[in-house]
Amino acid sequence: MGPAESRIVAPEGYAGLTEDAAWAEVADRGLLEVRGPDASDFLQRILASDAAALEPGHGQWSALLDGRGHWVTEAILFRDPVQADVFLLDLPEERLEPVAQRLETLHFAEDLTLAPHAEGAGRLLVAGPRAAARLGEAELPVPDAGDGFGITALGDEGLVLRRADRGVPAWEVIAPTPRREELRRSLRDAGVAEASPEALETVRIEAFQPKWGVDLTEAETLPVSDEWRRASLAKGCYPGQEVVARVNTYGEAPRRLVRLFADAPIAGLSGAELLSPEGRRLGEVRSWTVSPRHGVGVGLGLVRRRAARDGFQLVARMADDGASVSVRLAEPA
Repeated sequence: MGPAESRIVAPEGYAGLTEDAAWAEVADRGLLEVRGPDASDFLQRILASDAAALEPGHGQWSALLDGRGHWVTEAILFRDPVQADVFLLDLPEERLEPVAQRLETLHFAEDLTLAPHAEGAGRLLVAGPRAAARLGEAELPVPDAGDGFGITALGDEGLVLRRADRGVPAWEVIAPTPRREELRRSLRDAGVAEASPEALETVRIEAFQPKWGVDLTEAETLPVSDEWRRASLAKGCYPGQEVVARVNTYGEAPRRLVRLFADAPIAGLSGAELLSPEGRRLGEVRSWTVSPRHGVGVGLGLVRRRAARDGFQLVARMADDGASVSVRLAEPA
């Protein structure tokens, strides 16, 4: 007997996120400001991405690794649009303080300061295919960053970030409460819906965007997580660079984070064991959702190398129930 099929019901705000726009107050990320003449050189030395190549007003995927290539944290690195010696590390909120402490131990005579950014300011996410237009209607500046990351100042009242890590086009307004309340009123008056946490999670998993603490953890390396976009293979040394380069040069990691598809709208597979058809354990499901977009259950799973092949069939087992899932290495068109 397998897990029961679930009726596909889009979470509240899902339609806005995928068809128009939706907003949400979010508190899952924090900003660490690195400021000073040596900020660029310091970040180039410790981060996996090419910080020196980052242009003002833009952002990039990044990571902080330990010497064995394991995650310390995932990160998005932004460079201030006006002050070229000011960088912002956008981190999972739970990693903000530990990373700040770690960076203090890693910098020596560099002329720079480290501090949380915009203490007391909240974050309002506006996401969806028409999010930029909705922000324009509210007379907010929108960073010109294409499909990537960007940053612009909101006068003296905060920042607007263009995000590429939410699964749909997204902008984040970081500002004091009165400014965010004004924006919320404007969006509500324009008929923009609020997105539930479940809707945000659904579009994230549908886009197969890994999440810290669920799909990415300190137990894995960057190559295992298949997050090559966060590492430069051309720049010089940084913590974990030798491991990243060796896997890139000589072969695949022993495990890999992959996309998973069920053949029906099966729910509740987060944490399920992934078994071969013969019953051998080959991995585990990390994130899972019933996808309105795909019409089936989809997720992310960590599997052994032998299973990291497009179309490889697995059984996801929870207790005594099992469901058939297949590995996809590329998102279907």
